[in-house]
Amino acid sequence: MTHVATHVRRLVVVVALLTSGFFLTSSPDADSSMNPAPVPLMVVRANDSSTVYVVSTDNEFQANHPAACGMGCFLMRRTTDGGAHFSYLSLPPIHYESDSLTGNLDQLIFATGDDGYALMGVSTSTTLYVTLDGAGSWHREVIARGTTILGFSATSSELYAVVAKCSKSSACTDYEIARSPLTAREWTLTPLPKWPADTGVGMGAFGSTVWLTQQSTRTVWLLTSHDGGTTFTRKSAPEIGSVYACRMTATSGVTLWADCPTGMAVSFLYSGNSGTTWNRVPDRQFSGTGGGYFDPVSSTLAYLDFGPADSPGAKNFYRITDKGLDVKAVGKLPCKIADGLVFTDALHGFAACDQNDSYLSTVFLQTSDGGRTWHRNASFYDPF
Repeated sequence: MTHVATHVRRLVVVVALLTSGFFLTSSPDADSSMNPAPVPLMVVRANDSSTVYVVSTDNEFQANHPAACGMGCFLMRRTTDGGAHFSYLSLPPIHYESDSLTGNLDQLIFATGDDGYALMGVSTSTTLYVTLDGAGSWHREVIARGTTILGFSATSSELYAVVAKCSKSSACTDYEIARSPLTAREWTLTPLPKWPADTGVGMGAFGSTVWLTQQSTRTVWLLTSHDGGTTFTRKSAPEIGSVYACRMTATSGVTLWADCPTGMAVSFLYSGNSGTTWNRVPDRQFSGTGGGYFDPVSSTLAYLDFGPADSPGAKNFYRITDKGLDVKAVGKLPCKIADGLVFTDALHGFAACDQNDSYLSTVFLQTSDGGRTWHRNASFYDPF
């Protein structure tokens, strides 16, 4: 998924909700006299596993008074069997934010099926919460006191973060790379030299290889480490220029997908040689506010939902293969806005799908044929 573009879309959705009344109605699958249907808000795959987590509203969400919601208005669901069954789990403390569907929950990352990390808050107040039991419980951890988390990446065995000392105006100094086992309790920090003050941070990691981008108003640099962030080499990388910083998804020790907001548009790129060269995904312009979504699945496969704004034809859902060079329309994802999209393999995927530009129309869909057809996942709406 495109992180920057996703945040823009979430802002657009929230504004639309507030201006349209923001009322939630019951699903035909739910008891319409008692409980509103749950609304999927965020969908996350646990690394390269078949485990999928879904953040949603619960059955007591006060849609007409969202600011009155505490953390009890949100719920975590997990499936490990392709959506046939869901278990109900806990979340870190979440409170309502007017510009975000998921309140102060900014990012949710799982290194394994059980080890997960939630970045709460924004700007200089980011807080890290950790679960080591598959969202059964959460606790707070601190990487380095007095610092702000600017980037966070999890592999199957290690955690990496970029932290810095940032003022309330978001001016940052003293950049460091932090490394920890999956417990997030013991962090080793290494200073990052030559870090411009007006720089955005992009980050990706696989095993002991870490990639960072320095994106300023003047240049783009790609920093690569093969020793867990102890040392880095730096090279100019104008191909991945962005208005802030590209989101890097590492799918092996040498393969990277990048999604790069370039203003109102977003570009997508692939590298099979650790960022030495890049292939630009060859297709028409992708609008960052057009309702689409990008999901890198593996080193050989990604899916791209163009959304209704960029897809006048019958199909808007594309499979990307051949090192990013082959883009083929395979089906139609019937969403005005995709709030989440994850595939667990080449055929099976899930989407949080806003069907009609309204909160009440958002449903949880799944596909078992690589995005050719989509249907509502009934188990997600089972009473609990």
